[in-house]
Amino acid sequence: MNNPSRAKSDVEKELDTNAAKEIKRHIKAEMLMHNVDMATVAERLTAMGRAISEQGLKNKISTCKHQTTWYWDLMKMIKGK
Repeated sequence: MNNPSRAKSDVEKELDTNAAKEIKRHIKAEMLMHNVDMATVAERLTAMGRAISEQGLKNKISTCKHQTTWYWDLMKMIKGK
């Protein structure tokens, strides 16, 4: 029986770690491609209703604990959409 409250397996932890590394690289690449910095992205996210400071954004990206929906909004704001 699969218990949803069980601890993550080593495989799941490794997958999360690898995904986190990819996500961080992707965010940085998108920011470079669209010529925006953390402060600008934080301002855009705040303006759309997802209040966050520049440091909060840096922390959220660094720890890679954001939800997929948050990530989607982050990408839209980096691209200026």
